[in-house]
Amino acid sequence: MKNIINRGFRLTMQLIFCVIILLLVITAYQSIKHPGWPVSFLGYMPLTVLSNSMNPTFETGDLVISKQVNPADIKKGDVITFKGDHERLITHRVIKINHEQGAISFVTKGDNNNVKDQKSVPGEHLVGKQTFQIPNAGYVVNFARRPIGVILLIFLPLAGYVLLELYERFKMKREELT
Repeated sequence: MKNIINRGFRLTMQLIFCVIILLLVITAYQSIKHPGWPVSFLGYMPLTVLSNSMNPTFETGDLVISKQVNPADIKKGDVITFKGDHERLITHRVIKINHEQGAISFVTKGDNNNVKDQKSVPGEHLVGKQTFQIPNAGYVVNFARRPIGVILLIFLPLAGYVLLELYERFKMKREELT
């Protein structure tokens, strides 16, 4: 029974290790290929809410998952993420859609704001449409981006896995010798 539990634990750790490595490779590749653009996993982008402009829909620190979509698929009332001034990402609700000379643009407003955003959002500035959110998970993501977060959330579990694997191998060698 103890052997089955150990084997299951080892397989789980190997799977977690492989997923972490895969995510790191995808993140590094996308950061190099598309600098200044959010990292995307199968078209889904995790974004952290940094202000209260969308209260009560989102709170500061929530993680919003946006999906890349065609601008023509956006409807009034959708929550979109777009590039604003200085390449800053903004997530606001669409209150009006303009079609002028074959181009599409969106009039947006934060749910907690009294007035609409000053500038319309051209379709080419659309990053994605909000699909779901995870309350307070943005704090974890922001922590993981810092050096101490990388150490605690990636390298520490990785070191634990390597040490556990070495311990198991030495234990098996010792049992073979006796």
